[in-house]
Amino acid sequence: MHDMQRLNETLEPMAWLEEACPMEDAVTGFDATGWSASTWVLHAMYENSDLAGLGTHDDLHRRRLDADDIAPLIIGDVNLDATTTVTGTPLGFVVRPGRPWVRVKWAHYLRRFPDFNARRDVPPCHRWFPPGSWPVAVEAPPEGSLDAESLDALIAVLSAHSPEGQNTECLAFYASLPAGGDFDYVHLWRGRLGSIPELIDARGGPYSFSPTNFWPTDRAWFVLTDYDLQATKVSGDPTLMAALHADQRLECLDWDAPITT
Repeated sequence: MHDMQRLNETLEPMAWLEEACPMEDAVTGFDATGWSASTWVLHAMYENSDLAGLGTHDDLHRRRLDADDIAPLIIGDVNLDATTTVTGTPLGFVVRPGRPWVRVKWAHYLRRFPDFNARRDVPPCHRWFPPGSWPVAVEAPPEGSLDAESLDALIAVLSAHSPEGQNTECLAFYASLPAGGDFDYVHLWRGRLGSIPELIDARGGPYSFSPTNFWPTDRAWFVLTDYDLQATKVSGDPTLMAALHADQRLECLDWDAPITT
């Protein structure tokens, strides 16, 4: 089959999503429902113990400003560095850092903060972690995109549970913000499941994010990576969910919005 090709005619293949979801989802990601099960793939985070004690990303940024290593960000008459905090959270696709960086699971990291009350009424995002800037020794889970390790593992599991494997024909959609703030055109692609990573600039493609949504033409499963979140929702059948949880390369968590009365 062909590699990924951008579609000029998008009305028909996008109609089911636009009918099922609020139109504002086109900005950050369509959260479609209707499958029997779902789970969240938590984006990978890494730690380098050699950098412990260097403070936060914001501390490092301000030391560099004080040393004139970098210039302050000034727009008009406003010094943005004086009013903002450098969080250290990556936005977009990241590759696994080499040694001495090691992966750390979300659950293990959060055990270090027994007094922190995470906001579990929202999907996995920055509110699940202590506020403020991340330590320099930690590469936080990226927002808006799967990381390389999780993307490759997810593609492998989806391929194993699709009749045509990596040759399964899929559609991949980029919401307006991860498409570079393009609110005028629909960024929809068709191609092999195994070719989806080729859309990312680190793999030779035009985007700095993994696709916002992708799904096979039979809609047996559905993937959402919302621009504002640090995890990816995968929907499908219970067998697929069990396979995702069993894959040691993935950190998965079942989460549903709490029922309010």
